[in-house]
Order: sequence, then C-alpha cells, then structure tokens
Amino acid sequence: MPQDSRRNCYQESSYHPHRFQEADKLDSQFLINDNGLRRDDRNQTDPRAIFMEVGIVTRAKGSSYIEVGKTKVICACYGPRQLQSKDSSFSKGVLMCEMKFASFATDIHKTDQSNLQEQEMSAMLVDALSPCVLLDRFPKAQVDIYITVLEDDGSAFASSITAASLALADAGIEMFTLAIGANLKQFGDLTLLDPTAEEEAMRADLGVDAGQMTLAYMYDLSQVSMITQQGHSDDQKIKQGMLALIEMCKEVYPLMQRCLFASIKKKT
Repeated sequence: MPQDSRRNCYQESSYHPHRFQEADKLDSQFLINDNGLRRDDRNQTDPRAIFMEVGIVTRAKGSSYIEVGKTKVICACYGPRQLQSKDSSFSKGVLMCEMKFASFATDIHKTDQSNLQEQEMSAMLVDALSPCVLLDRFPKAQVDIYITVLEDDGSAFASSITAASLALADAGIEMFTLAIGANLKQFGDLTLLDPTAEEEAMRADLGVDAGQMTLAYMYDLSQVSMITQQGHSDDQKIKQGMLALIEMCKEVYPLMQRCLFASIKKKT
C-alpha cells in the first residue's frame, strides 16, 4: 500500500524484546525460589514498600503522588465546577475520572491517544470512588480527577484508586471514608499479593487456572465499593482473595491517615 509522502509515517507502537521471551510462562521455580520467596525477596502475602504525599500539583485544588515499589502514580483533582449540561435532572454531583499511562510508563511505548483499556479503567474508577463521596453536597456540579501513571511496575490501577482518594481528601471534598485499592495474582493454589508487572504478565500453562483480582475497600464503612476479576478462578479462591485484599487495605489505611495529618499540620 503506498504511503502518503506528506506525512511522517511511523509505527504507532513498539515492543520491548523482553515481551517475546519465554519468561511469561508459568514456572513455579521462576515465581518462588527454594526459600519460599518471590524474585524481589517478598513472601506471597507481603506488599511492596509504599510512599505517598499530597499537595504535589500546586495549581490543582487537591493532588497526590504514590509510589508502590517502582510503580509511580500522580493524581490531580479540580472542582466542584458547574456542569455544562443543561439537564436539570442532576440532583447529585458527578465524578469524572480520566486515567492515562505515560508513553514511557511501560516497556510498550504508547501514543498519547486514549485507548480502550484506559477508558475502561477510568469508568471503574468512578464506580470505586462514587460510594465514598457525598455527592449530595454539590448538586449540578462536577469534580474532575486526572490520573497519570508515570511508571507501571504492577498494581497501577489499585494504586490509582488510593491516589484518587487521597487527592479528593486533599481537595476538601466531603467523603464518607477513603477508598483503598489492592490487587493480587493467582496461579492455581498460589496467591501473590501486590504483584509486579513481571508477575502480572505471566500466563499459566494448560491445566492451571490463572486469575487477577482488584478491589476497592472503604475502611470506615467496612464495605467493598468495587471489585473486578480477570482470568479463571473458582468461588472459594475468589472469597479467599477478597479476604486477603481487605486485610492488605487495612494495613494501608493508617498510612493514608498519617499522610493527610502531616499535610494539614504543614498547612497550619
């Protein structure tokens, strides 16, 4: 097919050569060594080190920055602002979330255009955060949340839930409670909490069920606001995975409180 000489014709996406290696296949020795530890010297139920801070974006009403291992997420919150729609049926406020991956966030270099995965994650973020916010307090108004994944080394979506919740709190949006995100990867009877990008990309051989679960938990209400599951898993494994993720969220919640208290103390 002839190309248009007036345009800069280039490949829209490129792939890292590691993508074509055989390391993505399931190998018990590759996942867990002889000492029962993962490749980064963690136990199966150990989360990675986490760092969080609010008030990063000065021009935003509220913002947050989170590092979970090598995963880096930044979030900015604006509003409430008046809805542009003339529909008078909006008796409650509206949340708008936009999640994007930076072009350098993964080994696969992406374009700036939003893809289907980012749109799906943005919609699930609204589902995870809407039960936490008092939408009745700003009727016919909208709160905008913009999330950028600077580096994705696994658990990017779960980290985005936590970052968005912190940004809402930093913006002074009235909330019932904070939402905490957590996820896991399952290979048969093997469950890995807070998986890295390498563990998320692994696929199971034939005869072994592999699945991934992400959960958003509201600590003060003891409720799950959103849950998504991909891959193959039975009811018992899903139940055990949910309980493990809830316990992980309970450990992260005091860190979020400490981060917000430190921010308020700094401002006053």
